[in-house]
Amino acid sequence: MADGIQLARAASVAALATEGVHSLGRGRFVEAATYEGSEKVSGVVVTPEDLEIHIVAAYPLPRPIPEIAEDIRTRVAPDAGGRKTRVVVEDLEVAEDESL
Repeated sequence: MADGIQLARAASVAALATEGVHSLGRGRFVEAATYEGSEKVSGVVVTPEDLEIHIVAAYPLPRPIPEIAEDIRTRVAPDAGGRKTRVVVEDLEVAEDESL
């Protein structure tokens, strides 16, 4: 089980490696980040009970958002130490050749 900043780093790598994730989100009204010493991992919030991963999804979506979120949760589960893991989709990044 990873703690704090190590878990935040692992969750960040796992989320960014997931098909359909364009980038990590920064938080909408409050910054979504984990701090330890002088290091900061943006887009991931780690508490003793919870793990929250903020993403920006890539559009067009390769599959439904719930499937993307479940893939991220599955990837981080081995390091999460039983924490409740939430994936927050903050926005969509639309490819240049696409329109909504």
